[in-house]
Amino acid sequence: MTIRILYLTREPHPSFRPDIATLFGQYLPRHGVRADLVALQDGEPAAWQAGAAHTRKGKGKLGRLITRMGLAWSLFGLARGSQYQAIQVRDRIGGAAIGLLAARWRGLPFFYWMSFPFAESWQDMGAGREASAGSPLRRLMWRVRGKLAAFVLYRVVLPRADHVFVQSDAMRTMLARRGLDPAAMTPVPMGVAIPDRLDAVEPSDDPRLAGRKVLVYLGALERMRHPEVMVEAMVEVARREPQALLVLVGDSQTPGERAWLEQQVVRLGVQDHVLITGWMAPADAWRYLRAATIGLSPFPRSRVLEVASPTKVCEYLAYGVPVVANDQPDQAALLAQTNGGLCVPLTADGFARGILELLGDPLRASAMAVAGREAIRAARSYDVLAQSLAQQYQRLLAQPATP
Repeated sequence: MTIRILYLTREPHPSFRPDIATLFGQYLPRHGVRADLVALQDGEPAAWQAGAAHTRKGKGKLGRLITRMGLAWSLFGLARGSQYQAIQVRDRIGGAAIGLLAARWRGLPFFYWMSFPFAESWQDMGAGREASAGSPLRRLMWRVRGKLAAFVLYRVVLPRADHVFVQSDAMRTMLARRGLDPAAMTPVPMGVAIPDRLDAVEPSDDPRLAGRKVLVYLGALERMRHPEVMVEAMVEVARREPQALLVLVGDSQTPGERAWLEQQVVRLGVQDHVLITGWMAPADAWRYLRAATIGLSPFPRSRVLEVASPTKVCEYLAYGVPVVANDQPDQAALLAQTNGGLCVPLTADGFARGILELLGDPLRASAMAVAGREAIRAARSYDVLAQSLAQQYQRLLAQPATP
């Protein structure tokens, strides 16, 4: 039986998010689940291997907002007929309310995919608990947006959804505290597409890496994630390991935050030991990872990030790179399960000690790399996650939709 889902996403298309591009775009179709995408178009039109891509462009902030709302309302027309078995909405909140109405109108099950607690994040921005919260007026806007989003999501959408897919066990626990039935939620953690042969991916030939002990970080550089911890750690690491080079493969979507991080690099005097590449295509990022000695994953423990499932640890282990990460629940549990790295405090001293410990014991680091790569396949490969998710869709769709 082939399952076909109409899938409205918050992220524009094409998305580099692996739980969209890889899980839904590549692996789920192999297990009989196809998703027709409904999303804002970012850049030039791009193919979507899992089905049709219903996309529109929006110009400017207002134009993008209007286009996003139009895409949500388009679910009523797109769901006409019998080609879909369900409507699913990812991280849209107003759009989820519209999607719920469309599903009920068409007699289809409605699923919600929650990858991040946006309502709580906006509330924290409004309370000034995040570094990028902005001016008092902007914080007021964040508070209003957060409260309205929380009302729509927790009072309207989730209690009426036929099922909710969450990012982690911690997120399911968080939502259960709000009164949602844990049995009506399925955690789908971040995973990784594991290369069969590491030698099929050539290490980066970037001349700036030549002769260096590369420490790599893949991901966002927003201040709320405290990337400065890695930069501060490099002061001690560079003093004891002069060939060490921290490579930050990523950027911040918030204006000015990459510039702020670059200022910290200069202030600490580690310009020769830190390289910020900006965003790059996954295939290029994997080459930097193949050139790395250690992968780093600092991940703050706040109420919004506590429930996340970081991708970085999975990616590092899949590419045979030992990890130094802090004790955020999902990544700490993954390191304990795979024996693929060290769990340290989220401080400059903690990361410096972890990095120097592995640089000073190459045999131990190599053993962690081998153990992690062997264990991550069963724990978090997208083939395993896709098979499990496809079986869950089959179980859910065997039940009647909520009228």
